[in-house]
Amino acid sequence: MAGGRGRTRESAESLARPPASPPARRLRRARLGDLRLWLGLVLVAGSMLVGARLMGADDDTVVVLRATRDLAVGAGLDGLAPVRVSRAAAGDLYLEGPAPDGVLRWPVQAGELVPRSAVASGPRADSRLVTVPVDPMHAPPALQRGSLVDVWSVPGDPEQGEPGLVLPAVSVADVSTDALGMGGELAVVLDVPSGQVAAVVDAARGGGVDLVAVPARSQSADAGDAAPSPSPVPVAEGRP
Repeated sequence: MAGGRGRTRESAESLARPPASPPARRLRRARLGDLRLWLGLVLVAGSMLVGARLMGADDDTVVVLRATRDLAVGAGLDGLAPVRVSRAAAGDLYLEGPAPDGVLRWPVQAGELVPRSAVASGPRADSRLVTVPVDPMHAPPALQRGSLVDVWSVPGDPEQGEPGLVLPAVSVADVSTDALGMGGELAVVLDVPSGQVAAVVDAARGGGVDLVAVPARSQSADAGDAAPSPSPVPVAEGRP
């Protein structure tokens, strides 16, 4: 009887007790929310820092013009492309776009920045585009638009005389690899001063035409004027 009464009392006490509540999760949820808040603040601060650095980099650079192909003395400024370089390294030495009217006073090779001092301002001299057939064996191997050549006339018969210089330092306007006949000549378009067109046409009709390349070191539009050596300037690749 005593044991039964004890179990009954324990059962009554257990029924009188309130049910156990589940463990609280508010603290854990609060900590998780704080972590997300701090991560968001870090991302925002990082974005602002990157943007500030990019804007500062733009202030430290300048867009100048670079030659996309070899440009000879007297060539126009139509073979240039914009490129972004360090302002501190470039200074005011190089040409900024858009390209002005004028011609080059000394040659600029492909990939080089165009110095301001290399440009002679003013309109180009009056000229005409003359197409002449040239045997590939009588033309420079690297002949291309912008090349500077001497035009020589070669008689078809040696008894007709010796080869003669027709026109020195002529700029090549274009080169076509299409054959002009059974001989497979190149169609070379020359930028000829208007007063010398007749001489070039006569040379093409009277026999063969030889084109002799003028090396860059021999090109100078102004007597006693030498081109400065190009200085390396860091380029911000991929950003015009």
